[in-house]
Amino acid sequence: MQLIVDSCSDISIDELNRMDVEMIPLKITIDDEDYLDQYEISSTEVLDAISDGKRPLTSQANPEDFTKVFRKYVDQDEPTLYMALSSELSGTYQSAVIARDTILDDHPDADITIIDTKAASYGLGLIVERAHGYVKEGLAKEEVVAKVEKDVKAIRHFFTVDDLDYLAKGGRLSKGQAFLGGLLNIKPLLHVEEGKLVPLEKHRGIKKVHSSMVKHLIADNVSREVHITQANAESQAEQLKQKILDGTDITDVKISTIGPTISSHTGNGTVAMFYFNEGV
Repeated sequence: MQLIVDSCSDISIDELNRMDVEMIPLKITIDDEDYLDQYEISSTEVLDAISDGKRPLTSQANPEDFTKVFRKYVDQDEPTLYMALSSELSGTYQSAVIARDTILDDHPDADITIIDTKAASYGLGLIVERAHGYVKEGLAKEEVVAKVEKDVKAIRHFFTVDDLDYLAKGGRLSKGQAFLGGLLNIKPLLHVEEGKLVPLEKHRGIKKVHSSMVKHLIADNVSREVHITQANAESQAEQLKQKILDGTDITDVKISTIGPTISSHTGNGTVAMFYFNEGV
C-alpha cells in the first residue's frame, strides 16, 4: 500500500523519502513567481520574504496533480491512502476527491482512499508517521485506515503566533475571531477544532502561554511523543520543550521547522505543539 500526503505535513522531503511516502506539494507565490512547496522554496526563504514586508500567497494542489500520482499506483494495482491537510484550511482535499472520482469513472476497481485529517503542520505529520508504522507492521489496508481514522480524532494542536492579524489576513482565521494581541504583550493560544483554527486563550507573555500548553498536556494524560514546530522562534521552542520535560513524565519531545506553506500563513515567531490524546 502506498501512503500519500501533501506538503503541509511539514515532514521533510528526506524523511518522507525514508518512509517511502509520496508527497504532493502545494504552491507558493512571491513577487509573481510560483514555487513548489519544499521542492523549490524553503521555510527560511518564505520567512525572509515576510520579514521584508512581502506576503507569500499559497494555492492548493489541483486535481491534475493528484490524478497523475493516483494513476501511477492504479496502473501498478497498488492501493493508496492519501492523508489530506484539513479541508477547512485548503481546497487540496477536494482536489484529491475530484481526481479520485475521475479515475473511478474509468477504473471502478481502483483502490484509492482519502482521509480528511482535519489537521495541519506536524499534527498531520504525526498522523503520517503513525500510518507509516502501521504499514511497516504489515497491517492490512482496512486496519491501517481504521487506525488512522482513530488517530485523526485524537490529534491535538496548540500554537501561538506573534501577529494574529497576519494569520487572519491569510483567510485561515476569521477576522471576527482574532484577538487584540499586539498591546501589553498579550499572546494568543490557538488550537484546531474540527479542522478550523480557533482562538482559545489570551495570556500576558510567552511564559504563561507555555505554561498553559503544558497544562493541556497534563489534562490529556499524555505520556508519549510530543512534537514542537517553530518559525524563527528556536529559543521559544527550546523553552517550551524544557518546560514539558520538567513538568511531565514525557521524554520524547522533538522540534522541527514549520514548512513553507504553513509559514506563509502563520508568519515569524510561531511556536506550535502537537500530540495525541489517547483517551478519546
